[in-house]
Amino acid sequence: MKKQFHKPLRKGGRTSAAPSGSASPTATRFATALAAHQAGRTDEAEAGYRAVLDREPAHPHANNNLGILLRMAGRIAEAIQRYRSAVAAIPEDPGVRSNLAVLMSDRGQGREAAALLRTALALRPDYAEGFFNFSNVLRGLGRVAEGRAACARALTIRPDFAEAHANMGDFLRGAGDLSAAVASFQTALRLRPAMVEAFNNLGETLKEQGRVEEAIQTFQTALGHHPGHPLIHSNLLFALHYTPSRPPEAIHAAHVAWGERHARPLLPADRRFRNDRSPDRRLRIGYVSPDFCTHSCAFFSEPLLRAHDRSAVEVVCYPISRREDVTTARFKTLADRWVPLTGMGDAEAAAVIERDGIDILVDLAGHTGDSRLLVFARRPAPVQATWLGYPDTSGLPMMDFRITDGIADPMNVTDGWHTERLARLPSGFLAFQPALPAEPNPEPPSVAAGHVTFGSFNNLSKVTPDVVAVWAAILKRVPGSRLIVKSKPLGDGPTREAYARLFEAHGVERDRIDLLTRIDPASNHFRAYDRLDIALDPFPYNGTTTTCEALWMGVPVVTLLGTHHVARVGASLLAQCGLVDLIAGDPADYVRRAVDLAGDPARLADLRAGMTARLRASSLTDYAGFARKMEAAYRAMWRDWLARGAP
Repeated sequence: MKKQFHKPLRKGGRTSAAPSGSASPTATRFATALAAHQAGRTDEAEAGYRAVLDREPAHPHANNNLGILLRMAGRIAEAIQRYRSAVAAIPEDPGVRSNLAVLMSDRGQGREAAALLRTALALRPDYAEGFFNFSNVLRGLGRVAEGRAACARALTIRPDFAEAHANMGDFLRGAGDLSAAVASFQTALRLRPAMVEAFNNLGETLKEQGRVEEAIQTFQTALGHHPGHPLIHSNLLFALHYTPSRPPEAIHAAHVAWGERHARPLLPADRRFRNDRSPDRRLRIGYVSPDFCTHSCAFFSEPLLRAHDRSAVEVVCYPISRREDVTTARFKTLADRWVPLTGMGDAEAAAVIERDGIDILVDLAGHTGDSRLLVFARRPAPVQATWLGYPDTSGLPMMDFRITDGIADPMNVTDGWHTERLARLPSGFLAFQPALPAEPNPEPPSVAAGHVTFGSFNNLSKVTPDVVAVWAAILKRVPGSRLIVKSKPLGDGPTREAYARLFEAHGVERDRIDLLTRIDPASNHFRAYDRLDIALDPFPYNGTTTTCEALWMGVPVVTLLGTHHVARVGASLLAQCGLVDLIAGDPADYVRRAVDLAGDPARLADLRAGMTARLRASSLTDYAGFARKMEAAYRAMWRDWLARGAP
């Protein structure tokens, strides 16, 4: 449901060596520890640095290098202490200040990090790594233009600085210059052929451009270099859903492999819980999400939290990203407890959840950006479930349930493609709360325009060549019709041109296609639906928020019923609204239904006029009813755990 994103790694691990001099016992110990550190023998290096510090507590280089090891191990508080000791001992060393700055930025203390780096750059104006880190800190503070300038300065000083090329690609990607971003990531990989951050962001950018097969190949190549990297592996799993060339059996196997490689080794051998075993007591539900903010997932999670029966459940929210806005403020009022996990390692976060006595821990992100599935791998709660944010299994052997419905996941059909047991809710697994009141145009735009306009506002990565071929077939069968495709990546000129040529290759003139980039603000985005007569759902990766928004604005949606969850969400949503006649069984049927609807002005007018009332009468906007269904599912999960012996 959302794009995966990972910033290039900041260089916070620059080791330092003591000045050359007499070979004192302390100097010898330090040299031995440094050699072990550089050879990757971290336990030996840590012991050596501590031996040095036992004799000389203020040793700046031992403090700095031990801080690096502690940061890598997630022991952040002690790492900060060591870095501060090093800065105090050698305040003139810009590298030590830079290391501390990176750690402070990681902890959300960007202003202090920026001050440290300004001093470091004043001490050494040609410090490329310092400018590189400064660029990341500035971006974290929202000063993107200054951050990009600092990154450019790092590249001026060191044109062969691979990490800075990757970061520049990240800045370009954020600005919508996707083709230039791809070139920057490729430059970084030429300079450092196994650079994980460049591989990751190259794959993500290719996916955004709709070059899904290239993205998959990029992630597979990266995983060959870094088989133990869970983020790259998650990105590969996510990308597999966008192409029809990977059957659900293969996608399932890939998820199982992720769980076995990254999650199973973290499961405690003998987990015991102290939760009250009463079957009917109030349950403590923990929601783990990076999206307690203005994000598409919030349109579905916020109404649930608002409608929860607080006599049945206690709501604990665990935000796992630092994004906060007016929507976050609303979420905070809906939580009985608000416990940020940002800045914590996975083991520390799992310990916090276990101490909180959560009964059912619910993942809202899956393998999407900023997710924390490795917290769930440590089994911090008796019952664990996944819902909403990801269209497939987690692959975790310790994730007990996945919440869905009987259309998105038909009984005895998709069960075998999940490591979880499927908890199917009656009448749909989603309820939608739109960002704005429904104010659809009262009549189809074709009445004034004299032609039918189809459209899709989905992520461009879902608009694969197979989808373009089917949409082109529809346009050719409806004379004079037009198509609007709106997605942020279409702000990139080469990407837009590639799609125009793709439609031309199927015999559709480019003047019949409007390729639009993202529209701000939200009100203008919603008003763009006034231009559409019929929305076309992509496949195999259906829309979710976009489908709900189209319906909310009076636009009927034609969808293609696929084999597994990612390709059946559209059918689930339309069925909730009584629009089963817009669900196609195969691509030819999809074309036929879209063409028939385009040729029926009375039907289009009727759907437009009655859509708001239809949605308000549907389970899609019955928030209280949806909350009762979720609470019943939670109760059944809890009783199932008790029945199985409740360790």
